[in-house]
Amino acid sequence: MTLPPSNNPPPPGGGLYPPHQPGGQGGPQYVPWQLQHQQQPQWAGGPPPKKRGNGWKWALGGVALVAVIAVTAVVSISVAGGGDSSPTAPSGDGDSEFASANDTGPVNIITEDPTCAVWTPIASTLVAIEQRGWDKRNPTIPATAWTAEQRTQYEDVGRAMRDAADQTIQLAELTPNRVLRHFYEQFIAYARAYSSAIPDYTPDDNHLAGVVNSSSGAVTFACAAITYGSAQARQPLVAPPSISAGLPSTSDPARVQPFLSAVDPICADWYQLLTNFDSDPIVESWKQLDANISASEWSTDQRAVVDAVKPVMDAFANDIEKLGEASDNPAMRDFAAFATQYRRAYVKALPTYTAADSYLSRAAARATSTIYEACKAAEVN
Repeated sequence: MTLPPSNNPPPPGGGLYPPHQPGGQGGPQYVPWQLQHQQQPQWAGGPPPKKRGNGWKWALGGVALVAVIAVTAVVSISVAGGGDSSPTAPSGDGDSEFASANDTGPVNIITEDPTCAVWTPIASTLVAIEQRGWDKRNPTIPATAWTAEQRTQYEDVGRAMRDAADQTIQLAELTPNRVLRHFYEQFIAYARAYSSAIPDYTPDDNHLAGVVNSSSGAVTFACAAITYGSAQARQPLVAPPSISAGLPSTSDPARVQPFLSAVDPICADWYQLLTNFDSDPIVESWKQLDANISASEWSTDQRAVVDAVKPVMDAFANDIEKLGEASDNPAMRDFAAFATQYRRAYVKALPTYTAADSYLSRAAARATSTIYEACKAAEVN
């Protein structure tokens, strides 16, 4: 695994917009019927896919994502305190163990967070273990049909996920951002659930890995947006969100449970929303663009594609916001608000787009994927 030095230009890989991927696998995340899991997990490893512009194959393979994690850490170590644009620092009255206890406002773009650097070795260690073969698995094969080698790969990853979950507990307590606390907590909950499912694994359990993939990716790319300055540059351009905060979580991160134990009423509409967006011809054209090309270098045709997709993405963000508002689930509301704001920030960035802005899009994608995968996992529980 090769990690670039901290002064390398972001981001590794192409694609103005990352795919949402069901089941933690490659391929279009938005499309439910593509839950055939024919590709490797996005964050867990495997060689980067062939460059295909914006296609819903992730531009970041496992090695590249490790690079993002590592570079983010180098820069983030010097960043202390803070959170998104609005959280209030804890009062220090001792009533709560959580640094995010007083972050009760709407979710917005996160411009700093001290846990980004701490998250790095946790995520990179897990990725390295997943790259020992699990990343190339066929998740449609149940445990009853595994070879001895396959069983070892699953068991190794199960232990690694449980270890990573244990190590993330303190991050959930330390982050001053409520939404990152939710992402950390759900990474913990679903990593443990997937690990527990391995002895009797069935293909449906792969959705648990999908939530692990998506929630961890949301954190990683939000941190990358901070590291490369996109979050700070674009946050002032985005209007405050309308999704009000849900009731603050009071759960102990060490005992946190999956945020969806049953299918939420918005799940069916969520599936349809993602499917409609993914199948839009304008979005299809936009998928072919290269994320490494800045706005100043776009051709006339490329600029026309971007101009056409902006209102589509704005409408998409509005629909995400509306569905989030319709849910009574605090974590789901926060994830939807996070996706809404990062999607809007990405659209606002397009007139002066640089490669670093792709992290805003990637973070938004992982947030919507977290909801998608949790809904799918809840269907079979």
